[in-house]
Amino acid sequence: MLLILAIALIWDLILSEPPTYIHPVVWSGKISEKLIKPYKGYLYGVVIWVISVIPVLFIFAVLPIWLGIPIYFKIILYAFSLKTTFSIRMLYDIVKKGSKLDDNSRYYAQQIVRRDLSKSDKGHIASALIESLFESTVDGITSPTFWFLLFGLPGAMLQRLSNTMDSMVGYKTKELVKEGWFSAKIDTIINYIPARLTGLIMLFCGVLLGLNVKQGINALRNAKMESINAKYPIAIAAGLLGVSLEKIGSYKVGFGNLPNENDVKNALKLFKLTLFLYFIILLVIYYNLYGISLLGYPYGIFKFS
Repeated sequence: MLLILAIALIWDLILSEPPTYIHPVVWSGKISEKLIKPYKGYLYGVVIWVISVIPVLFIFAVLPIWLGIPIYFKIILYAFSLKTTFSIRMLYDIVKKGSKLDDNSRYYAQQIVRRDLSKSDKGHIASALIESLFESTVDGITSPTFWFLLFGLPGAMLQRLSNTMDSMVGYKTKELVKEGWFSAKIDTIINYIPARLTGLIMLFCGVLLGLNVKQGINALRNAKMESINAKYPIAIAAGLLGVSLEKIGSYKVGFGNLPNENDVKNALKLFKLTLFLYFIILLVIYYNLYGISLLGYPYGIFKFS
C-alpha cells in the first residue's frame, strides 16, 4: 500500500490528471447526468446513486485487485486508480493562477466553484478561491487517502464517487431536493472524520506558520454554515488567515475584510504545509500497522475473506 500511495502521489504531482475518457469521476458524472430527473422522489435518488457509483467502483477499484496479472502491472493499475481519487497539483495550480486577482482570476475561480462569479468583485473571487481550496482539500485529497488507509482502493474510490454524486445531484434545489438527499447524506457521513482531522492539522500548521490559532478556533465556533463538514476547513482557514470568507446569501465566516492577493498566497502556504503534515501522519500510521512492508494488504487495514 505504501508503494501504491507513493506512486499515485508522484503521478499526481508530475503528470496531474489522466484523460477524461478513462477517469472514473467523469464516468460516474456522465452516468448520473443521464439519470437525473426532477420530482422522482427519495427512492429514485438511491437508484441514481447505486447505478452511477457501484459499476464504476467495481471496474476501477475491485476488478484490478482480482485480475490475474503480474504484480508489477497490478501496482501501476492500483496507483492509477488511487490517483484518480485525489488531485493536488490541479487544485494548487488553479488557485495559484487565480491568486493574482487579475482579469483571468474569475475564470480560474469559476473552475472550482459552483456559484456564478460573473459579477463578483475581487474580494469575493479571492474568497471563492480560498473556500474551494480548503473544502477540496478534504473532499478531494485527505478524505480519499484516509479511506484508502482503512479500506484500500475500494474505500478511496467509494469516497471520491460519493463526493461526485453530491456535486451532481446532492445540492439542494426545489427540483432535486428529494433526489439529492441520499447522495448528500452519504457524502456527509464519509467526510465527517476527515474534515475534522484536516481542521485539526490546519490549526497545528497555524502554530508553525505563526498564524492566529485562537482566531481560527473562534471562527469555527462562530461559523453558521449548512455543511457540517465544509465549515471545518473553511472557517478555520478564515480565522487563521484573519479574513472573512463569504458566499453571498449563504454564509460569512471569519473576521475582518475579504481576502486580497497576499491572503490567497498565504492560503496556499497553509495548504502545502497541511498536506505535508497530513501525509507524514499517514505514513507513521501505516508504518505502525505494516512495518516496512511496501505493498501491505490491497484492501487496507481491514482484511476480507
